[in-house]
Amino acid sequence: MAQTGDAVDVTRMSLRGGGWIGYTPDALYIERDDEKVKIQNEHVREIALRTLQWDLAIMSALLVGVGGYVVATRNPFVGVAFAAVGLLSLYRTYTNRYELIIRVENERKPVTVHPAHPVECHGTLVENIDGEEPVGGDKN
Repeated sequence: MAQTGDAVDVTRMSLRGGGWIGYTPDALYIERDDEKVKIQNEHVREIALRTLQWDLAIMSALLVGVGGYVVATRNPFVGVAFAAVGLLSLYRTYTNRYELIIRVENERKPVTVHPAHPVECHGTLVENIDGEEPVGGDKN
């Protein structure tokens, strides 16, 4: 537990890129870079955990494969460029794995964060918001 300026006890969990996501019985708090967000629990529609953007990962891998084919059969320079773009896209997709998505009422875009311990964080936040265990959670 940590003390904030509003004299509220916030349970914090760290984010991969720096900052933290925390919760109280009333709200979620997110602090990353210079951005601070407070979301009241009653405004949270859904909390989801996306493991990987599979469509983008498959397209990136195909781009690497096409680059390898072009290197072997046609133009090595163009093939290397295709493969490099595919590898860069795969790297970016990998760094965005385990994205926690928080959908908020009356907001077009969801709030997304990358927790250091994503499965734990997802389970804890869902339990805090709904008061019940998340779907697929351990039931001991």
